[in-house]
Amino acid sequence: MFGHVAASAFKCGFGGFHSARSARLELTVPRRQELVDVWAQLADPEARFRLGWGENGPVVERDETDPMVIADTGAEFVGRDPQTGIAVASVGFGRGGDGFMEVGGLVHPAFRRFGFGREALDLVCAFAHRHFGIVELRARCETDNEASRRWLAAAGFLPLEGISMHTLPDGRSMATIRWRRLDPTARHRCKQPFTPVE
Repeated sequence: MFGHVAASAFKCGFGGFHSARSARLELTVPRRQELVDVWAQLADPEARFRLGWGENGPVVERDETDPMVIADTGAEFVGRDPQTGIAVASVGFGRGGDGFMEVGGLVHPAFRRFGFGREALDLVCAFAHRHFGIVELRARCETDNEASRRWLAAAGFLPLEGISMHTLPDGRSMATIRWRRLDPTARHRCKQPFTPVE
């Protein structure tokens, strides 16, 4: 229904490993420490402020087992340039307070405004719908965040009516627009069980 990624293009491996390729990105589920390192590379001061992470980025407890960041409650993906291995974007989804899977992400400052965020979001949404069988995805963004609004709309998300307040990790409260993307043809194809990340 959305995009041009065939279900057969997704790779599903041992221990929660998943990957897919687009024209310019290789998308994989990272291990926890890799994700923390990638977030540090991608999040400039503006991104950290909008995400409510504070100056030092998100607080993530270290885990000696360094698991893949995928579970029944959601998954994170890192998009890299397949030629250089540079981390370009991070997009993921996790279960929100209303029970729906909520999408979010960020793009490396040097790669913004070139369509990489849209490309990564398209892949992650295709994964969610066509591999994990998630029919409805949700998202939210600040009412004044035009870049996020364009990003979501270009990927097939439609805004829901009304404004809702959302509390960020740093305690700030912001007015947000809620979005949703539906794919009634979604189908669960993932055959690899994985242990939820706590």
